[in-house]
Amino acid sequence: MGYPVILYGPDSLAYDLDSPVSPAPGDNLIGGQIAQRGKHPLGRQMILADGRKFRYTLNGGTLLAVANTVQAAAALTTSENLAPDADQGVGDRIVTFTHGAATTAVNFFAEGYAVMSVTPGGGDTYKIASHAALTNATAGDIINFAQGNALRRAITTAATKMDLSRHPYASVIVIPSAVLTGVPVGVSVSAIAANGFGWLQTRGAVGVLGEGSLLAGTRASVPGPGVAGAVGVETPTSADSDVESTIGNILTVAANGAFSTVFLTIDG
Repeated sequence: MGYPVILYGPDSLAYDLDSPVSPAPGDNLIGGQIAQRGKHPLGRQMILADGRKFRYTLNGGTLLAVANTVQAAAALTTSENLAPDADQGVGDRIVTFTHGAATTAVNFFAEGYAVMSVTPGGGDTYKIASHAALTNATAGDIINFAQGNALRRAITTAATKMDLSRHPYASVIVIPSAVLTGVPVGVSVSAIAANGFGWLQTRGAVGVLGEGSLLAGTRASVPGPGVAGAVGVETPTSADSDVESTIGNILTVAANGAFSTVFLTIDG
């Protein structure tokens, strides 16, 4: 029997911190069960009795301070709009393609996703089990799909494009002070060390670093005005409105630069 998808835990579990307990998936292994790196699968949801929700995450940056807003790792343009190297049929679990040039090795898509844009058809999403490090734009790169994933429609060199994405809860970072570079995924409730595992809150009341003139009942948006990891008031009429994302609503307001209470709605 596999792991339960959702945990129902006591309040204390949300503050647990973990170190890696087993190696990351090896380079270019045949697509099989994804190796566990943490105590729980990335993205596992935990729900408390009062309805608060949390997601298990891997910190990819510097220390995540308590009450910081957090986003997924920044997307890489070198991993978007990729073409397969050959026509492949339904049922294949190993896809060969040409990766975009990268200045450093890119080896973080294990436990991530591949989206295939197929014409005619649509965008199919596949879980990735492993791949070799991607460092240049030469042909012959390979990704292996996880168990239960195989091509559901044929792909062609002429009509297929592929995007590679990290798991949204892998290698998360504090939301920058100016412009989002990834999707908001939660608020840190514990200080999670670099390369450490812990829980991010995604729904319900939580303390968050506040910046600007917050107002109870209004939408809470990120990034906060000029402060990394902060939340601010949504500004639909400002020039910044096109770079903001709403993560919930403000419950109570503290002083500017202090910790206000936000009702998060990231997870429903």
